[in-house]
Amino acid sequence: MTPSPNRVRATRLFVGGLVGWHGGLVLSAVAGIILSGGLGLLSGLIGAALAVAYYAIGQGVQMQYADAPPQTIRTVSVASYVVRVSLLGALLWASIVWPSVIDAIDTRALFAGIVLGVLGWLTGLVVAFRKLRVPTFGE
Repeated sequence: MTPSPNRVRATRLFVGGLVGWHGGLVLSAVAGIILSGGLGLLSGLIGAALAVAYYAIGQGVQMQYADAPPQTIRTVSVASYVVRVSLLGALLWASIVWPSVIDAIDTRALFAGIVLGVLGWLTGLVVAFRKLRVPTFGE
């Protein structure tokens, strides 16, 4: 069975985001090494992994429900957002309850990894979106 045009477009955006994220991952690794060596490398990679997990879950939901009615897409998108933010909140709570978790990583490299991972994903998404063929209907 051939996938629908909506699902194909959503998949292309997902792949574009992943390709861009890989660029951000490389920059995260370099920034981590520059900031604090091996510990910075690990921290930067953790930050980039957090970014890709957040965006991949959201884009995965869009791919799964690409052909659903608008109300369903809105509902699952909001539910996906709530789940992703709750997971990030749980990580923040864990870092507050167990300060040894934050002490074990370099927070500057973690921040750099998150920012570079997000920028890589969004850059890949924009580049992929510019290449999409989206039909437009005028009056």
